[in-house]
Amino acid sequence: MTTLSTEQTKSLVDEFINFVINDWTPEQMQSYVYDSLKQEILCTRNHLPLEESLKLQIDEYDENLYEILEDYVTDTVGSYTALQEFIHDRHANDWIDN
Repeated sequence: MTTLSTEQTKSLVDEFINFVINDWTPEQMQSYVYDSLKQEILCTRNHLPLEESLKLQIDEYDENLYEILEDYVTDTVGSYTALQEFIHDRHANDWIDN
């Protein structure tokens, strides 16, 4: 085995990661991203209770989303419709950016 320089080792890691990712199915990619995000969300608590940390993270993503999701997971009347409208509004102008 050859001794690689630090830069060569970094390049080898990058090439291996690219190789693995190119072999993944869309389902495997989605599963990996889901698991990674979930782990990141659960671990980024900054010594706060989980619910408080989660609210901060969701608010950072979108300041209106926490209330929408909270209503949805607590089965508030009309919450499914509100969530669908929120999703629609977030993506209504996607075609403009493309």
